[in-house]
Amino acid sequence: MTENKLWSFAVTIYQRDAVAPACLDLQEHCQIDVPLMLCAVFACLQGKAVSDEGLTQLHNLASPWQSDIVQSLRRIRTQLKTGPSPAPNAVTEDLRGKVKAAELAAEKIQLEMMQAWVSQLAAIDRRDDLPILPAIIDIITRVAATSSKAKITQIQHDHICVIATAACQIKNHKAEIVQP
Repeated sequence: MTENKLWSFAVTIYQRDAVAPACLDLQEHCQIDVPLMLCAVFACLQGKAVSDEGLTQLHNLASPWQSDIVQSLRRIRTQLKTGPSPAPNAVTEDLRGKVKAAELAAEKIQLEMMQAWVSQLAAIDRRDDLPILPAIIDIITRVAATSSKAKITQIQHDHICVIATAACQIKNHKAEIVQP
């Protein structure tokens, strides 16, 4: 497959201060698909138009793989933390590490599928000097609203702002994108 800038972006932003815990909290409490959310942010940073219909298309593209493969691996990995017997022990911890690697590989495949989706989006006419932070907060909030049945709390809004700010820092400072 061709170079996946979305994968590199996702790895880079996830390593920024406070981003991983923010993503995991949104995943746990809002049922956000983190790769999907990061894809939407990436599309926004690329100057692509992401409509609500586009988010629905992205969800329909990613959801079967996310729910059947990624979440299944995540459930197994999480279950190995506490049991069933003989877990947890050194042998099952080694297995847990392998399942975690498989989960990450599955997320990479999902991001590769979504990279193609981003490439097909229309560009919007945005001046480079316009602030992008509000647009990124909006796109993450829209992803959260479609994922969660509950209203977004202040804590979750703060997490959205952490992720959006990190994305802007990557864009504004031309931060080095990690090549995993």
